[in-house]
Amino acid sequence: MLAHLEMFNHMLHLRGLLQLAAHMEERGDRVTLISPEAITLVGADMTTDPSVTTSKGATVEAGTAYSVLRTLKGHDAPEYAVTREELKALNARAVADLEASDAMRAFGETLARIGVPSGAGVDTAPERPTRGRRAAEAEGAPEQPAA
Repeated sequence: MLAHLEMFNHMLHLRGLLQLAAHMEERGDRVTLISPEAITLVGADMTTDPSVTTSKGATVEAGTAYSVLRTLKGHDAPEYAVTREELKALNARAVADLEASDAMRAFGETLARIGVPSGAGVDTAPERPTRGRRAAEAEGAPEQPAA
């Protein structure tokens, strides 16, 4: 069970990096410098803080982001400089690795062992856009020939 919690914790931290990349895109930042103590966003202006709170209310802590980047980049450094595109690419690779990992397989086996069917809780129906009243009325009306 502890391994499952560690996997979910890792997934949560990966999500934080994606939120940071989205925040950088919103602000127009090109690069971020991440050390154990601070996140520096570099764009039209430059800000340095121990944590970043996105416009959607997510908080990304410097220490956590640094630790995840150290794992993803595979080497130690006093700070990491990454573009938002690199953050997204590192995350995509990490997600692919996670999906193929023994930890994910073990989690699937645990779910099967406790009787949770595969795909449970996942809505497989495609999401449909809602229609306004006028669109529904227009669909019910017979077509009129063009003049």
